[in-house]
Amino acid sequence: MSKIHRVTSYLSYWLNAVNEHSLQAPFIYDLYKKVLKKPIAPDAINEVRKRLENSTHQVHVNGYGAGSEVDNGSMRNVSDIAKYGITKHKYAQLLERLIEYLESEKILELGTSLGVNTLYMSKNQNSKVTTIEGEESLLNIAESVFEAQNRTNIEAVCGNIDDVLPEIIQNQHKLDFVFFDANHTKEATLNYFSQCLKRVHDKTCFVFDDIHWSTEMEEAWDRIKKHYEVTLSIDIYQMGIVCFNPEIRKQDYILEY
Repeated sequence: MSKIHRVTSYLSYWLNAVNEHSLQAPFIYDLYKKVLKKPIAPDAINEVRKRLENSTHQVHVNGYGAGSEVDNGSMRNVSDIAKYGITKHKYAQLLERLIEYLESEKILELGTSLGVNTLYMSKNQNSKVTTIEGEESLLNIAESVFEAQNRTNIEAVCGNIDDVLPEIIQNQHKLDFVFFDANHTKEATLNYFSQCLKRVHDKTCFVFDDIHWSTEMEEAWDRIKKHYEVTLSIDIYQMGIVCFNPEIRKQDYILEY
């Protein structure tokens, strides 16, 4: 993300974002008050993040996709990835709260990285999380994190998402929650969105990371929220949230977060 784009995109968000006082529809008001406005609290998973931030290890990465703010070289510090390359605590905890609020059970994550977000999304042992990561070195770390936290409801898949996603979609009869945090390009984002659409139902929720990362990502987000199956879109700047409930009158929100 260029500095100019970062400033202009955030300024636009700041000028247009509203809070609960502007929300009339019961569903979005309830979601905002119970999920988005709930105070961020300390938790054990954030301690895992802190340990990764203090790691002295390096990993070899191939650099799939776009959107990394860390060094583009083939060797990267785990500490740099943990500090700059994964979702911040505030937003990672939001994923957990959305899943709890929506009672999501079948969860798909595109882009495991070090596995911190996966831990949040798999806190309910009744849920099943399938997570895909193209970098074997990162997935190895993530799997050790899952094991240390005794998470048995996570299926980790190593491979390029372009190659493995079609088979995963084919083997799923539904998707309750999908977190898109992989290749941050317009083409890839829309492609993954299109494939995951095959398994949506009335209570499905998609969350897209870095929707304002670039002009391309903003164009992708605009296409997604205008899709005829999307009945609700929420822009919280870092992330975009969409729902598919036909009982919700189609509406787009930009919310303070």
